[in-house]
Amino acid sequence: MGLLDRTDLVASYFTLTGEHMSKPPRHSLRDRVRAAEAAGFTGLALAPAEVVAAGIDAVVAALGGFPAPEIEPLKGWDSGGRDDEEAVFALADALGCRQVTTIQLAAVEEPRLAERFAGMCARAAEHGLTVGFEPRANSPVSTPAAAAALITASGASNAGIVLDAYHVHRAGVGPEDLEPYAHLVVSVQLNDMLATPRPDPVEDALEFRLTPGDGVIDLHSWLIELDRLGIDAPLAVEVLSRDHNALPLSEAAGRAAAGGRAALAG
Repeated sequence: MGLLDRTDLVASYFTLTGEHMSKPPRHSLRDRVRAAEAAGFTGLALAPAEVVAAGIDAVVAALGGFPAPEIEPLKGWDSGGRDDEEAVFALADALGCRQVTTIQLAAVEEPRLAERFAGMCARAAEHGLTVGFEPRANSPVSTPAAAAALITASGASNAGIVLDAYHVHRAGVGPEDLEPYAHLVVSVQLNDMLATPRPDPVEDALEFRLTPGDGVIDLHSWLIELDRLGIDAPLAVEVLSRDHNALPLSEAAGRAAAGGRAALAG
């Protein structure tokens, strides 16, 4: 099986919250689960903050057996904090999650950054979790090459790279640039972008990361190239868009799932 043959499609956490990522979800978790399932998603990612706020038992009850294979984003490890880890690991144990996705926020230099990353990965491994590091165009670790360097320096055997279509294309990273790190890719996030970015890169990333098919990325051709590189990783749709957030939940879920499926089918 190759990447284009996959039938799994996860709704990333922020895709169905109906709010900017800085705010609590507009829709209840139970409603998001129903909308994701009705739209044809095979799983829903959860966020540490919501798990901490609601509690493990309430989250498990709201899921009602619907898969939650990913938890995102785990933050704080880069500055030495472990604030969300207890909730993340407890949820992973309860649900059998496969991956926790993380990002770097603090400006920490090597070798301390690699040491802290290694420590977090070791703790995640105790709970059967793969750690997916997501390089972001507006982050200290902005490219897959930089993420690969961090993973290699850490020595973590359960760490890999999350390829977010928006961040990869905003950073100008082509398939040829990904080839040396293809074996490290653990998941792929589908979304789209404006032809001309907003003047504020943070606004562009958090409010104009569009539904697949609503922007200028040729996602199908990109997926063909990833498949050619031997990448066969779980897929998710991650939309962070003010227009998308304003839609009724069922419509937002339907559009996101349809966009992801269209990218696969071409």
